[in-house]
Amino acid sequence: MLCLDTNIIIYIAHGTLGENIVGNDPIICPSIVHIESLGYPSIKSIEEQRIRELLATLTIIPLTDTIIEIAIRLRQGKKMSLGDAIVAATALESGSQLWTANTKDFEHIDGLNVFNPLKESQ
Repeated sequence: MLCLDTNIIIYIAHGTLGENIVGNDPIICPSIVHIESLGYPSIKSIEEQRIRELLATLTIIPLTDTIIEIAIRLRQGKKMSLGDAIVAATALESGSQLWTANTKDFEHIDGLNVFNPLKESQ
């Protein structure tokens, strides 16, 4: 199973990464990624539409008590953004490989399988 970070959603929506890059693996998206990918003031309507279409094909994972507790522990262990902690916690809880272009933000997390598809597609 794959868990997509916000930047990967945006890269797919903009065509930087092809939708077929994920193959046949089940794909999840943390609820915070849904918010982050659509929640910026300068988003253009065509971008919003494309991101919404993409998100509609994914399984959105809501915050659960377990994900919240994992995110708390991650933030207690090392300074990191709330969004990154929730993304990492969701990937850990689901046993998913986290796809992100910002691998350095997550490299300190034991047990988290992180992959940068931008490096693989070049």
